[in-house]
Amino acid sequence: MSEGKSKILELLRKYGELNQIDIVKFSGLSKSRVSELLSELEREGLIERRKALGRNLVVKLSNKFVKIGIIRAAEYPFIMPFVKNLRDKGYIVDIIIYDNGLDLTKDLAMGKLDIGLSPVITQLFFQRIFNTFEIVAGGAKGGGALIGNPDCKSIGSTIMSSMEAWTLSYYPDAELVEFNSPEEMLSSIKSGKVKTIAIWEPYVTYLSNNGFKVIHRFEPLHCCTLAINKRLNIDEIKRIYEVSFTDFLEEKDRWVQAYSNLVGVDYPILSEAIKNYVFDSYLDLNEIKKSIRKNRIYI
Repeated sequence: MSEGKSKILELLRKYGELNQIDIVKFSGLSKSRVSELLSELEREGLIERRKALGRNLVVKLSNKFVKIGIIRAAEYPFIMPFVKNLRDKGYIVDIIIYDNGLDLTKDLAMGKLDIGLSPVITQLFFQRIFNTFEIVAGGAKGGGALIGNPDCKSIGSTIMSSMEAWTLSYYPDAELVEFNSPEEMLSSIKSGKVKTIAIWEPYVTYLSNNGFKVIHRFEPLHCCTLAINKRLNIDEIKRIYEVSFTDFLEEKDRWVQAYSNLVGVDYPILSEAIKNYVFDSYLDLNEIKKSIRKNRIYI
């Protein structure tokens, strides 16, 4: 791909959509050259143009550009065959790794992401408000635990997350201390600022290997689910995801190795951590909603 095309695509990734005249201004290319490149990109199916007021043309990336958001966790090694199969179908895929599900799901709801794997409880909340995405499939069950001092009532957790909901289900009188990332929780429990945290894999395995007590492993329920922006072909994406999940289950070790490089977690820790998940793409949202209501959470 030429440098000019790459520059235009990068601008559209950054801004979402632009007037053609703004692309000329930001790219530093001539008006005629931008027009020529946009025509080529349109023929290749990489961009879409529509008329705005007057003679202005608004340019945006086509649905072949997909941004996928995941949380830094051991939970998503199946994302690797999913990305491969999407690319084989002609999609251009970027993966963005988040520290927490709240920020990820907010970006999904606002259209900054196209596909997201984040806590189902968070997705249900944002879906109720924005209705810009559909929750279509499961991923992994379990993987969360309480770590630290079993006598401590104050428990650290990320806000509006499965860990928060599961903690309150197990310990209704818990006093939650909110954190924005697993790294913040690790630092706080190591320094003694908090005595107990609710956290997910691979951090459970890491802390356990470093002498911290696993107080309780949460029931293997769906934590994060797959949600897709409504602008995409949801049926096609879901079919690719289901095929990819089968690919993952048939060759787990192959994909776990690749996934360890993506998330920057040592392979021995990651391979141990994923044993605490049950991988299952089937999803019954009604059952999940019933389970959430049992914990006195109404969405």
